Amino acid sequence: MVSKMLWHLLKYYLCFVIAVFFKRSQVKNAKYLKVKGPVILAVNHPNAFMDPVALTTLVYPPRLYYLARGDAFKKGIITFLLESLGIIPIFRLQDGGKDGLKKNDETYKRVNYLLNRNKKIIIFAEGICIQERRLRPLKKGVARMVFGAMESLNENNLTVVPVGINYTNPSHFRGSIFCNVGKPIPMVEYMNSYSQAPAKIMNQFLADLTASMKNLIIHINDKHNEDVIKHLEEIYKSNYFKKHHYQTKNLEYDFLFSNYVVDVINKQEEIQPDVIKQIKTKTTLYFKELQQYQLKDWLINPHNSHLIHSRTYLIRLFLICLSFPIYISGVLGSYLPYKLTNFISSKKVKKNEFKDSFNMGIGALLFLINYIIIFSISKLLFQNIWIALFTVCILIICSWVCLYLSPFRKKTWGISRVLKLKLSNPDALNRLTDKRKEIIALFEALT
Repeated sequence: MVSKMLWHLLKYYLCFVIAVFFKRSQVKNAKYLKVKGPVILAVNHPNAFMDPVALTTLVYPPRLYYLARGDAFKKGIITFLLESLGIIPIFRLQDGGKDGLKKNDETYKRVNYLLNRNKKIIIFAEGICIQERRLRPLKKGVARMVFGAMESLNENNLTVVPVGINYTNPSHFRGSIFCNVGKPIPMVEYMNSYSQAPAKIMNQFLADLTASMKNLIIHINDKHNEDVIKHLEEIYKSNYFKKHHYQTKNLEYDFLFSNYVVDVINKQEEIQPDVIKQIKTKTTLYFKELQQYQLKDWLINPHNSHLIHSRTYLIRLFLICLSFPIYISGVLGSYLPYKLTNFISSKKVKKNEFKDSFNMGIGALLFLINYIIIFSISKLLFQNIWIALFTVCILIICSWVCLYLSPFRKKTWGISRVLKLKLSNPDALNRLTDKRKEIIALFEALT
C-alpha cells in the first residue's frame, strides 16, 4: 500500500519534471499499449534511466513495469524506492558474475507473476545502453524471456509491442523525445511452431522484432556518418518541411525527415562514397566557420530572412526589456539548483548515456528543496503562509516563462551578431550563404 501510494506521488511529480525537462514530447500510436492481456514492451535503450521514466510517464495509463541493472539495487531504502517505481532487477554477467545470473531465476518468476496478472513490462532488447542513433543487435535473452513467459502463462495471449525512443540532443536540457510505438506482435503465432523447432522459432522472432524496431527509430548504418547527418538535418530541414507542408511542432514529421536524410546517406554511402565524403568535408568546414562568427545555421537560412532586420531586432530588444522583471525573477528562483545540478553532474557523471538521467533525478530533487527553502524563508520574513505560497508560485511561474524567454533572448543576440557581420564583413556572410547552397545542392543531387 505504501509503495503504491509512493509510486502515484512520484508519478505526478515526474509528469511536471518531464514537461520541464523536455521542450517537446510526443507518443505515436499509444493505443497499441492498451492491448488486453499481458504485454512485453521491447524498447531500444539510448539514455539510461531516462528511457523508462519518460516512457512510463508519457504513456500513463497504463502503468508500466521495467527491468533495470541489478547492481543498482542496494539493501535498504534504495531497493524500496526502486521497487516502488515498478523496477525489477535483472543481472548481467559483467555486473554480478555467475552468482548474479543465478538471481535472474527470481527475476523471471516475478516477471511471469506480473504477466499472469496482465501487467505490462518494459525490456531493453539491446541489453546495453549506448547513445548511438542505431539499433544494436538484440540479445537472445529477450527471446528466452518471452518464450519462457509464454510457457508459464495459462493462456497463449502474450503480446510483444516494439517501441522506439528517439531523442534530439539526448544529453542536453530542453531537447525533445519522440516515443514511436509499433504494431503489437501476438506471440501465439510463434508458439504454434515453437515446440517443434524452438531454436529456429526464437531466431525468427528476434529477426522479426529487429525489423519492427528498426522502423521505429533513426538507424544510421555507420556511426561515422552521425555528424554529417546531424549537420544535414539542421541545414535541410526547412526546405524539406516547406516542400511537404509539414508542421514544425509535430515530432512525427521530425522523425520522418530524419529518416529520409538517414536513408539517403545509408544508401549512397555504398553507391557514391566520394560524394558523401565531400559533403562531410563541406559541412564540417561550414559549421566551423559558423562557430568562428558565433552564429547558428538558422541565421544564414534564407527562409528566415524576414527575421534578420534591424526593425525585427529592435522589436525583440523592446520585448526583452519589457519582460526583464519576469526573467530576473525566474533566474533568481531557479539559478542555484540549475547550476548546482550541472556542477554535480560534471563531477559525478562520466558517460553521456547517464547524463540526462542524473540531471533529471538530481535536478528534480534540488529544485524541490530550493522551493521548500524559499517558502520557509518567505514565511519567516512575512509571518504569513499565504504570502509565502504566493511568492513560491510567482517564482515557479517566472521560472517556467524563463524556459521560453531564454531561447528568445539567445536568438535575439544571434540576430544582432549576424546584422553586425552584415555591416562589417558582408563577404564572410555571402561566403557562408554560398557554402550552405552548395551543401544543399550536393545533397539534393543524391536524392
